[in-house]
Amino acid sequence: MASKLNTAKKTTADIFAILCPLIYFASYLTRKDYSIVMAAITETEHITKSVAGIPESLALISYGAGQIISGILGDKIKPHKMISIGLTATAIFNTAMALVSDPTARAVIWFLNGFAQSMLWPPMVRILAAVMDEKRYNNVCVNVNVAGISGTIFLYLTSSLIWIRFFTWKYTFFASAVLCFVILTMWLIGCKKAFPDGDPFDKKKAKAADTDEKKLPKLTFGVIMSSGFLLIALAIIFQGALRDGITDWVPTFISETFALKSSNAILKSVLLPILGVISLKVVGAINNKLVHEETKGAGWIFAVGLACCAALVFCYTSNQYITLTVSALAVGTMHGVNFFLVCIVPARFEKYGMVSTMSGIINSLTYVGSAAAIYIFGAVSEFFGWNAVVITWAITAVLGTLCCFLAAKPWRKFIRS
Repeated sequence: MASKLNTAKKTTADIFAILCPLIYFASYLTRKDYSIVMAAITETEHITKSVAGIPESLALISYGAGQIISGILGDKIKPHKMISIGLTATAIFNTAMALVSDPTARAVIWFLNGFAQSMLWPPMVRILAAVMDEKRYNNVCVNVNVAGISGTIFLYLTSSLIWIRFFTWKYTFFASAVLCFVILTMWLIGCKKAFPDGDPFDKKKAKAADTDEKKLPKLTFGVIMSSGFLLIALAIIFQGALRDGITDWVPTFISETFALKSSNAILKSVLLPILGVISLKVVGAINNKLVHEETKGAGWIFAVGLACCAALVFCYTSNQYITLTVSALAVGTMHGVNFFLVCIVPARFEKYGMVSTMSGIINSLTYVGSAAAIYIFGAVSEFFGWNAVVITWAITAVLGTLCCFLAAKPWRKFIRS
């Protein structure tokens, strides 16, 4: 009997090891498409960069705030149902983006899309934590993040080589919506196969677990203050600002600096997510073999990102390929920092029974930085030029590096306790 149960659990884990990366692939398709075609929008719609950045900033705000709500709900309701609702909504909103032309309407739709997207990550973390052991959880987290970045690569290639070049940027949203509906269908079918004996997240079946949850220790404000989590939170904000701020503005950055067409700039910017994938794989391997404390690991990777941003200050006008490569390396390091702080840190709160909740809170911090960076970097470039933007990137990297190393000692005490 035990053998059959173990086999069933392994089958469930195997199914979600495939489905969850697909979900994140669909998430990035339907969330990053606006930022990727933003250079084409400013070029064809004749609007300023700050106006073009408003929908993206609003989406990041709603996504960040929604992460907290979804994180709490993800610990209380069926997580796979939440994911189904989120995928359906985001596919609908992407279709709507292709049909409207008013900037205000686009801003409202993309704000709503941000909240729909927030319904995917926290419940996914709950599912993975429930059906997998720690080692497989970490490995699948790497694959999930790689799948998300792969979605970005797919968008860069299809947008620049097909939709913008031969049609219009609006077809990017249509294509993303269609693929999202396909993956949603696969998710619904896969969930039925993963739970052949009934839904394990059903509240009636979980009543026995409620008694055990009452025995869990309380996560108090004092515990959080003494753990160094506030410094980690700041590091996560700075990481989000650099990762998404650089990624979203690089196509416009190199287009204006080197007088490139938007489609050409978008195509060349595919180097950013490609190096992001490589970075995640390298960091995942390093974590399994060498790193046993996430804040210190994040600090050293942040320091490499700082070196890249500092190099950009002196070389960003020299050559478009050098600029792209160094920018891509900076973004790649931030994906590595994201793995340590956003994927590993939430698991440390398992003893408090708050993995999904803390995952939502932590992930929301990333997009606090992202939302601020998208708008601020665009505004800084308009008023002071791209040189000032690059200097701002370097300062942000300095602050993030310091926060990680300052948090290392108290966080080490927290996880050992």
